[in-house]
Amino acid sequence: MRKLLLRSALALGVAALALSFTGLVQAQGTSTNAPVPPPKPQRHQFTGEVASIDAKAGTVIVKKGSESKTFKISDKTRYSTVDKTKGAVLADIKVGDKVLVRYTEEDGVLTAHSIGVPPSKANNPNPPSSTQ
Repeated sequence: MRKLLLRSALALGVAALALSFTGLVQAQGTSTNAPVPPPKPQRHQFTGEVASIDAKAGTVIVKKGSESKTFKISDKTRYSTVDKTKGAVLADIKVGDKVLVRYTEEDGVLTAHSIGVPPSKANNPNPPSSTQ
């Protein structure tokens, strides 16, 4: 009888010890205090011709071939032209201008961070004529 009682107590102690470690491991594995930050939207770029500018609606439509994209603009959007590589404003961008738009897409909205002349034109607005 004594052996049975001793074995039962030992088994009960081992089970209690095992359960206490399981609770610690679960507590360390799941943290509800620290929220997971949402992933940053990925940056993209699109080169094409300005088809439409609607300052009131805050949108610019850029087309390339049969593809067109509507970009949302804000006071944080930066602009550049051949004449003004820095300090240009939306009014300096004209329909028909060839532009490079750097943007992010979030929830289906394309937000323009910069709209300007593609780098090759901005660096050399008057390319040398070829002589052959």
